[in-house]
Amino acid sequence: MEKKYVSFDVEASGPTPGRYSMLSLGACVVGNTGVQFYRELKPLNMNYVLEAIRIGCLGLQCLEDLKHLPEYNPKNPNFDPLAVLGALEKTGSKPEDAMADYAKWVLENTQGFRPVEVAAPIKFDGMFSTWYFDNFYNKENPLGYSGEDMSSMYRGATGNVNAGINEIKIPERGQNHNALQDAVYQAKKFERILELMKGK
Repeated sequence: MEKKYVSFDVEASGPTPGRYSMLSLGACVVGNTGVQFYRELKPLNMNYVLEAIRIGCLGLQCLEDLKHLPEYNPKNPNFDPLAVLGALEKTGSKPEDAMADYAKWVLENTQGFRPVEVAAPIKFDGMFSTWYFDNFYNKENPLGYSGEDMSSMYRGATGNVNAGINEIKIPERGQNHNALQDAVYQAKKFERILELMKGK
């Protein structure tokens, strides 16, 4: 069955799922980036790694009206990660609802194809996606347990083991570290990689 790629990005409070929480999940269809998915999630707990949550909350929509307050601004010395996690506890989706919605979105937008997640790096984002599906979705993971790593595919396409996807220049990025905007940015780079592979 032909593949249809789903570019996705995860922002999290730390490096591993379970101990830390997925803060947001954004996704779009490669080749049709206007087809999009985005959720912010209630945290599993109040655990965090400071540098991870400083980055992970930069693009959170739930903080847009709060960033004038120092405790919600990750660039402020008085930033308080517990305040951010508290805001997500109030406004975020339950993990089981978010993953059910993501599964439904994937299935609706990849009918007739085999859906495959793509990320950079797949190790981090795919770990969270798989763990959350395994723990909060009571049906089969629609994306299975594999995915494509963008950087690896680019190195293969160029034949250069030291190549990196930062070499691919895309003019429009959107908000950095917003999971949806990052997923769209990734998808546009991946489209370039697929074009490069076809040309070989």
